[in-house]
Amino acid sequence: MTVPEGVDLTSLKPSLTVSPGATVRINNVPVTSNVNNTATGTSDYNPGANISDSNLSAKSSGSNSPAGNSSDPLASGSSSDPLATRSIPAVDFTRVVTVEVTAENGKTLQYKLLLKNGRQEFDNLVYLFMAKYDIPGISFAFSKNEEIIYRSGLGFAITETEERTTPGHLFRLASISKQFTTLCILKLYEAGKLTLDDRVFGTGGILELEYADVTPRAAAVTIRHLLQHTSGWGNDPDPMFSSTFTGKTLDQRIRDMLGSSQAEPGTVFTYNNMGFGILGEVIKKVSGQPYEEYLKTVLSEAGITDIHVGKDQAGRRSNEVVYYSQNGYNGYANPMDVIAAAGGVIASTEQMLQLLFHIDGRPIVPDIIKAETFVQMLTPSAIYARYALGWRRGHKFFPDAAYHSGNLAGTAVMWVMGSTPGTSSTATIAGNATAISPAATAGYATAISPA
Repeated sequence: MTVPEGVDLTSLKPSLTVSPGATVRINNVPVTSNVNNTATGTSDYNPGANISDSNLSAKSSGSNSPAGNSSDPLASGSSSDPLATRSIPAVDFTRVVTVEVTAENGKTLQYKLLLKNGRQEFDNLVYLFMAKYDIPGISFAFSKNEEIIYRSGLGFAITETEERTTPGHLFRLASISKQFTTLCILKLYEAGKLTLDDRVFGTGGILELEYADVTPRAAAVTIRHLLQHTSGWGNDPDPMFSSTFTGKTLDQRIRDMLGSSQAEPGTVFTYNNMGFGILGEVIKKVSGQPYEEYLKTVLSEAGITDIHVGKDQAGRRSNEVVYYSQNGYNGYANPMDVIAAAGGVIASTEQMLQLLFHIDGRPIVPDIIKAETFVQMLTPSAIYARYALGWRRGHKFFPDAAYHSGNLAGTAVMWVMGSTPGTSSTATIAGNATAISPAATAGYATAISPA
């Protein structure tokens, strides 16, 4: 639950409305009955918290019973059985508050109450989204005129330890990693080390020595084709993420794709994760540095220091969330070193927006790419008008912006950059559970649609 900025969270007296025969404990301290006497807070703000209120950020450890069922400690049972309002001593809401309610029949429900300062008009939209899709934690931020104007962390970064999400927590970005790979390629382009129309394979190709004896169509693939998903290779099965390729190295997966069927490059758009895996190898070859090392070199120009390639659960960073898959998949099954350039980057929403200020073609914060490079980056492909160089275009909620989403087991992310002259709103949102349907992704987009 979010309360206005300035409200002192260290000493609030909320009220809880429960059935009169129920017992209540808050942080393991019994709460006495005080029927029809709503407590007032020691702060100027009294949330009047009712733990059955859908606006409250509460998590139950059991199943709620239907209203009117005597086993539900929140239910009144009948009109002749009035609800009792329990007065609670002042509580420190800077920490997670645990409320246990035990019904007359002995059934106990436990709630976790998370209170924070912030702007309710923004946070409440995201609370609804979290509840609908059962997402433990979400971080989001948005900006205007190259300045972050609001940032927020809601729910749990780690449910087991009740570590609360902050805007500084790192999330797996999944396919939003592709924009970071695009930036690396464009920096090499500006340095004169490659062109976007350089061929990748075959005679004279950047990876000629690494991959010999390729087909004529493979030899025609350029860096631009890979950035725009017009290489001609399909994604069924997807060598980057299909379980068919479990245990294979990136090199082996590239060779598998080189031997697969392929349309004429530049004639059809087919979203292809492996294309960005190949671009990661191009970056490594041309820069002379491993992908992550060169990425950090580029990001350092923008003062960005806390964006990385992720690791497995044992290698989780101290400020990284834990990933909870909703559909039975293992949130840690993806080999992050293999998928690095296509889906392995981790970042916070704060750092993502800070980076956007340096690549958005606007005058306030100095950019780390040239104005003409920015234009190239966001110019849609001639084959498919809704994809440029690593960035999507033409979303129905923000048609003039550039954006991308990312989705892996245990994470879902959306990144939006206003790109029309005079438009300067940007936003990013990340959650540590899978958004398992198109509707969920659309919900992310609705929540962060730039004004």
